[in-house]
Amino acid sequence: MEIGNLNQRITILEHRTVIDEISNHITKWEETFSLWANVTVKTASETTDAGITKEVQKLEFLVRQSPASLNINSTNFRILFRNSIYNITGIIPLYDHNDYLKIEGETRKAGVPDDFN
Repeated sequence: MEIGNLNQRITILEHRTVIDEISNHITKWEETFSLWANVTVKTASETTDAGITKEVQKLEFLVRQSPASLNINSTNFRILFRNSIYNITGIIPLYDHNDYLKIEGETRKAGVPDDFN
């Protein structure tokens, strides 16, 4: 893998609990760091449920391994890519290329009601 193929910028979001100004504990997604990645569309599908069109898109993000990227897990992290948030569904280390890590993510977008009903 040539490093020139890592041509898309992604941002890693982490789920954290913070304390607000009146000492309430609030959970929120915060930007942790960003990476260069090679992004590939795995699947994209559309379904209609109860008159609402829903889009499911699954992407694969190939990133260089670093101490920060090795700490990513599917429970506490998400990916922000081109103004869409992707839930991490899998993390696959590439054993033939020890410098890279493959992260699988998916997003679900609900559309507008169909006019055909």
